[in-house]
Formats: sequence, structure tokens, C-alpha cells
Amino acid sequence: MLGRTDSRARMVLIMLAFVLVATAASVRLGQWQLVEGPGLSAQYDAAIASTKVVKTSRADIVDRDGVVLAKTSSFDQVVAHPDLIDPEDDEPLVNTLGILLDLNNRQRVEYRQTIADGRAAGRKFVSLESRISLQQSAKVLAAIDTGALDGIRLESHDIRHYPRRGGEPNTTLASHLIGFVRADSRGGEGLERYYDERLTTVDPSSVAVASTDAGTLDLAGLEPGPIVLTIDAKLQKQMEKELQTVRSANRAKSVSAIVMDPKTGAILAAASVPGYDAEDYVAIANEDISRLRNRVFQDQFEPGSVMKIFTATAALDLGLVTPTTVIQDQKELEFWKATVQNADHKTKGALKVKDVIALSRNVATAKIARKLANDTQKAAHRLYRLWAKVGLVGRTGVDISGEAKGSPYDPDTYLWAGVDLANRAFGQGASFTLPQLARGMATLVNGGKRVQPYLVADGEQAQMKPERAITAKTARQAKDILRHVTGSVSWYAKGSLIPGYDVGGKTGTAQIWDSNKQAWKEKRFNHSFIGFVGGRKQEYVIAVRLEEPVPYKRIKQGIIPLKIESYQAYQMVARATIKQLGMKRLKDPNAGRPILGTEAARVLTPDRNRAGIRAAKLEQRTQQKQATKAKAAKTEKAKKKKKKNDSVNIAADPAPDKGTSGGDA
Repeated sequence: MLGRTDSRARMVLIMLAFVLVATAASVRLGQWQLVEGPGLSAQYDAAIASTKVVKTSRADIVDRDGVVLAKTSSFDQVVAHPDLIDPEDDEPLVNTLGILLDLNNRQRVEYRQTIADGRAAGRKFVSLESRISLQQSAKVLAAIDTGALDGIRLESHDIRHYPRRGGEPNTTLASHLIGFVRADSRGGEGLERYYDERLTTVDPSSVAVASTDAGTLDLAGLEPGPIVLTIDAKLQKQMEKELQTVRSANRAKSVSAIVMDPKTGAILAAASVPGYDAEDYVAIANEDISRLRNRVFQDQFEPGSVMKIFTATAALDLGLVTPTTVIQDQKELEFWKATVQNADHKTKGALKVKDVIALSRNVATAKIARKLANDTQKAAHRLYRLWAKVGLVGRTGVDISGEAKGSPYDPDTYLWAGVDLANRAFGQGASFTLPQLARGMATLVNGGKRVQPYLVADGEQAQMKPERAITAKTARQAKDILRHVTGSVSWYAKGSLIPGYDVGGKTGTAQIWDSNKQAWKEKRFNHSFIGFVGGRKQEYVIAVRLEEPVPYKRIKQGIIPLKIESYQAYQMVARATIKQLGMKRLKDPNAGRPILGTEAARVLTPDRNRAGIRAAKLEQRTQQKQATKAKAAKTEKAKKKKKKNDSVNIAADPAPDKGTSGGDA
């Protein structure tokens, strides 16, 4: 037949091809079943037993008592699909939503316009409401299920929530400390950033699990456990309130403080004002990004006279001075082209070391630093070594992001001139952070052991044990000097002492270098106070910094008058610490009162001082009489003992017989 193209040979070839393909498939299938079967089965079982993560969950952050400071909350967003909604249905659809979401007329108009604009632009979906309540979600979902809201759906979103309000208006509690979570669900600053990996865990609700012969996969451990801080939320909030008061009164650029347990390194509170609302960090960053800066841990500054106690400690530790060693103060000290002066441009004459620190004498402190060694560079090494031992050199290693390391100028790297040694001895020319200063003070307060500051109760830093840095004797002498500072000078005593509690510390006032103008800022200083407060069983180190407060009247004779001084700010934080942490008063009636016989006692408590001096003199006379009486009794006893011994010796060794002595008759 014309046009026919098939043939018997062609059909045979096609049949052979099918046979070959079928044979190859059968062989391969047999290989899978008989040879590779066990291995493939194991792979299949492993795949079934595995989990497929489609979502992560972020753990809560709580204070030491379990108060929630940060948590993740879920919410629904109302979304419309314009391409699935008939234009004629826009109004009834929005009216239904209006009833469910309690929308006013203006909002309903906006909803309809949003849907219409989305349709005109060819968008697949548009957002109508970014966040609705759980009750509203339930109503909308029920309406969607019944078909009353075709083209509308709910999208679930997670948001990081900081439920505790801060001590400062429009802020969240411990905002700088905790930080925030960015739009990409990663920690942005603070603890949220440092512990980002630990905080981000698998959400069990999003894990697909299949049963195998081995049983159902155990999801225990996938639930995110909270991170427990050493922070006390009540103290943190009260401290933020106090710092805001200090900042407002002094019109300061910022005020920061930290409260730390000197025996363990646990940080009970750490704050800087102004703070911010961590849930609105984007708007804050756009307005003033400096507000996001954690000044407690990220700022380093020249602390001024705070450093004098560490200079004295270096000399005490080497046995070069005692608290009562006399140092000759003078108006100024010449260093080639430079001159070091006291703040008041005067001299106090001969002073004991403890009074050099209490009266904050620059020149006399520089002389103590000179005593460390005859050679300036050797003295620099010895002072720097003390700084390092007590914890002032290098980052403290506290578990938070962005900690600064300070600039102490290692003499192995930088050559210190004589004026550098003098300046750094009283806190100029080297910068430190509040945690470093608190750690250094803790070493003096706790008996000479350097601690590791930490914020998370079970973190790696919390496991580090204190290490011996200086002798207990040196630490005791330094601590006594700190008590002498607050107990012997009237203005310090009035502004810092708290009756019934052990108080000590040192103020600091330092010039601020303006790197833009390459000059010292005029009439602007850093004011600080680093000290301790102790009760019957508890003791805490408190470090406070006032950044660039504005003096309320003219500066004269080295006095920079503030409405709230740094030592008064310390007292405010110390009182909050006592109240919120339940510190009990000491039994010593003189605790937290001016030291008898000092200028502070004469000015502030003259009656008590006179009575105390009379009592002390009476006690001294009584002790002298008792000592005289005891000495006389001891002398009389010694005489009786000698007389008794003489009698015994005579009886034991009688005179020789005259007849046999060989002497003359």
C-alpha cells in the first residue's frame, strides 16, 4: 500500500529495545531490594527520625528572682489578597472586619483604599493591620473559616517584648544592659547580642516528627529555658530613678552606676541614663544613636583622684609606707617644662598618707608614687603592676557585648616621663571603665582577691574563682584609708555616710580631652565616686560616674560646685541598695558616723565628738592605770619569785664546814 512506512524489521527492533529496558529496570530494582536495600532502609529511617526546623524560638531573660525582663510574644497581622477579592466585595468585606476589629469610619476608608491601591498595583497581598490582639485574632479566624472573609488571612509574627518599664520615663528596664533584637531576629546589643546563640533555640511547635520502630523522638531539651541574671529588678529600677534625678539636677550629659558583690563579682545593678525603649530602638537610633550606647561598659574615661587610693595601695603593698607615714605636701611640683599642682593651688604641709588621700592632694600623691622606686620607669612598672593585680588593666571579661578595655599605657610599650608618673598617680593621663574601677575597689574591700565580674548566674564567668592579688594586710590598710576619707572630711561625711552601715570610698574629678579641638574642655569634667557599703552580712561595691555635669555657680579654688555631687549620688544608690537588698544595720554604734577627733566629727557632730573624746580620754586613763597596776603587780610577782628562788638556792647550797675548808682557824 502506498504511503506505508512501518516494516517487520522495525517492529522487531522496537520490541528488542523494550525488552532491554525492562531487563535493565528489573536488574536495578533487584539490586536496590537485595543489595542496597538495608542501607537505603537505614537512610529512610534516619530521615524519618530527624526533625525539620522551620522556626526558632528566643528564650526569656529574667532577673535573679525570676522577674521577666525580656520575652518573645506572638501576634497576628491582617493581610488582604487584592487579586482574590472582587471590587464589589471591598465594602462588605471591610464592614465585616470593621465590626470584628472595632474600626471607625476613617479606618474603614483606609482599609478599602489599601485594597484598591494594591489591586491597581498588581500586588498579591497588602497589610491592613500590623498587629491585633488575641481576642481579635480568634474572631477574624472564625470568620475566615465560615467564608465570610474570602481574600483575607492572618499572618503570625513574633516580637521581642520588654515588659518592665524603666526608672526613667519612656524607657524599658535595664535597656542598655539587656539590649534589643534586630529585625533579622539576631541580638543587636547587650546581653541579647552576647548570648544570642544561647537565647536562640528550636521551637518544638515547628518541628515535624515521625514515629519509627525506635519510638517517637523525644523533644525534651528543645524548649528554651530562661537566662537568669544576677540583676535585681527592684534595685535596677530604683537606681535608674536616682540616676535620672542626678542627671536632671546637674544637667549632665549622662550618669552611670554599677553595684557589684565584691566577694563574687556578681553585678546586682548596672545602668546609664538616658536610657531608651528597647521595643522602639529603630526610632531611637534614627533620632540619636548615642542613646543606644552602653556607657557603663563601653565608655572609658580619666577617673581623676579615684586613682589615688591605688597609688597608696601600691606603696603599702611594697611596704614603703603605712597609713600614718608622713608626706610633705607642697603647692606644686616641677617637671622640666611641666608643673603639677594641687587643685586649690595651696599646700597642707606635713600629712599622713591617709590624710593625703582624704584631702585629695595631687602633689603629695605624686610624692608617694616617687617612693615606689628611684627610677621613674621602674616606679611606673610598679604602679602599673598594682593596677594589673587588682583588675584595672584589660577588659574585665564581663559577659556583655562591646566592653571597652581602657587605656592605662603599659610602660613596656610607652615610656613614662616624671610628669606622666605624677599625673597617672592621681588619675589623669590614663583611662578606665566603671567595671574596671569597681573590680579594683572590690579587691581592696574583700581582703585582697581579684574577682571576675559577671551578669548571668550560670554563665562561664560565674564559675571563675577569686584569685589572691594583694596581701590581706595591704587590703585592710587600704580599706581603712577609704573609711578615713568618708569619715574624716566633713563634706564627704555629710554626703556619703549612712548611720549603721560601713561606708568608705574615694571621689574623682578629671578634665576631659576634646579630640576635635585638641584641647581640654572648659568647665566640664568627669565626676566619679568608687566606694563600698556594708551591713551585717552583706557588702557591695558601688561605682558612679557623672559625665560633664554643669556647675550651678562659678568654679573657684579648685571647687566645682554641683547640685548633687558624685559622693551624694553614691549615697543615693547606696540607700537604694540597702533598702532593695534588705541589708541589716551593723551593731557597732559608731558605724556610718564621722570618726571621732576628726574635722568631720567636730563640724557635724560636735556634742558626740566632745563626749567621745572625753570617753576616749577616760578609757585611755583607765587603760593606763590598769597597765600601771598590771606592771606593778608583775614587778611584785617577779620580786617574790626572785626571793623564793634565792631561798631555794641557799637551802640547796649551804655554807662549807669551817673544819674542812682549809682556811685559817
